[in-house]
Amino acid sequence: MNKKKLIITSFVVLFLILGGVFLYKFIINNDDFAPYISKEYNETYDLTSDIYDISIKYELTPIAQKYEEGVNLTYVQYDIEENSKTAEFQFYKDDFNGRNEACIVTIFVNIDEKKITKIEYEKGNGKRVLGHPKEIEQFEKVSNYINPNENIKITVTNEGIALYKDGQKMETTDFIKNITNDLDGNYEYDGIVTEINSDSLIFEDKSTNKKYLIDRISNFDYINGRTNEKINVNDIEVGNYIDTYPYSKSKAICILSNISGEELKKELIKNLSLEKPLDFNTKTVIYGKDMNIISKDKAILTLAIKESIESQKINSEEFEIKVELNPKTVIECKGGASKIEQLEHVLIDVINVRLDENTIHNEIPVATWFMSSNGN
Repeated sequence: MNKKKLIITSFVVLFLILGGVFLYKFIINNDDFAPYISKEYNETYDLTSDIYDISIKYELTPIAQKYEEGVNLTYVQYDIEENSKTAEFQFYKDDFNGRNEACIVTIFVNIDEKKITKIEYEKGNGKRVLGHPKEIEQFEKVSNYINPNENIKITVTNEGIALYKDGQKMETTDFIKNITNDLDGNYEYDGIVTEINSDSLIFEDKSTNKKYLIDRISNFDYINGRTNEKINVNDIEVGNYIDTYPYSKSKAICILSNISGEELKKELIKNLSLEKPLDFNTKTVIYGKDMNIISKDKAILTLAIKESIESQKINSEEFEIKVELNPKTVIECKGGASKIEQLEHVLIDVINVRLDENTIHNEIPVATWFMSSNGN
C-alpha cells in the first residue's frame, strides 16, 4: 500500500471511529434511541409503620432496593379524598459510574388498608427518567395537614411539605387542622386562642406556627388549669392558653385565662392548695427564698411563684409570698427532717408545698405539707 492510500485509509478509519463515537453519544443521550426499561409489579406488602411519618421510610427503603440497589426516597405524594387515601413513594438513583442513567422505583400504597398495591420500575436515559435527586432525611408528620371531608394533596421533598387543597396550593401556615375527632385518641395539642367563631375555637401553637380547630358544639368540658374550676365555652377568650393533654385522663380541656398581677397571683396560690391539680404542660413553679424559724411550732417560708409555658413563648410574672409552717404541717425532707426545729439547715431550692384551702385568702396562708428533696 502506497503512502497516499495509507493516508486515505487512516482518514476513513478515523472518520468511522469518530462517527461511531458521535452516533453512540447521540443514541445514549437521545430519548428516542437510548435504552429504556419500564416494568410494573403487582406486588403486595402489609405495612406496620405510620404511613404519615418518616418512620415509613425505613420500612419501604429495603423493599425498593430489592428492585435497584442504592435508590433512596426523594419524593412522596399523598392524595387524600373522602373515599380514597393513597400515597406514592418515589425512590431515585442517578449514580451509575458516570453514565447518563437514572432509575426510579415508585411504591403505591393504600393508606386505609396499610398495604402496598403496586410497584413501578423505570430506568433509562437521565433526560427521560426525571426524578428528585436529593434524599428526604426527615419530614414532619403529614397527618397534621389532614382534615375530615377535605380533598387535599400533599407532596414531600427534602425541601419540605407542599399542600394543595381542592387543586389550589396553600401555605402551610394558613392550614387549620380540625382536631375535634382526635381528642379521644390521646393526641396532644396546645397553643393560644387566636379566633373564636360561632361554631369553632381556633388556636395556634407558637412554637410551630400550626393552627388547630375545635368544634364548639362538641360536648367537651373546659377547666381552668390553675384552679380546677369548670369554664363555660362561651367564657373562653382570644389570648387564652388551651391544652388538650388533660382530656385523655380528665375528659376536660385545660384553659388558662390571659391575666396578670393580683388576679394571676390569686389563681397560682389556689393552685398550690389543690390536692389533685390538673395534669397538663405547665404548673405553678415554686422555689424557696428564705426560711425563718420563729419557734419549734412556727416557721415562715418565703416563696417565689410563677407560671411559665416556654413552648408558647409565655413568661409570666413572678410573685413573692410567705407561707406558715406549724405543727399540723406534714414535713418530708430527703435528709430526714420532719419537725420545724430541724429545718434550720434544710436547703429550700428544690421544694414543694400544699396550702390549706381555707387559708389561701389570708395574708400568710398555712402549709399542710412541706417537702424538700435537698437537705440534711
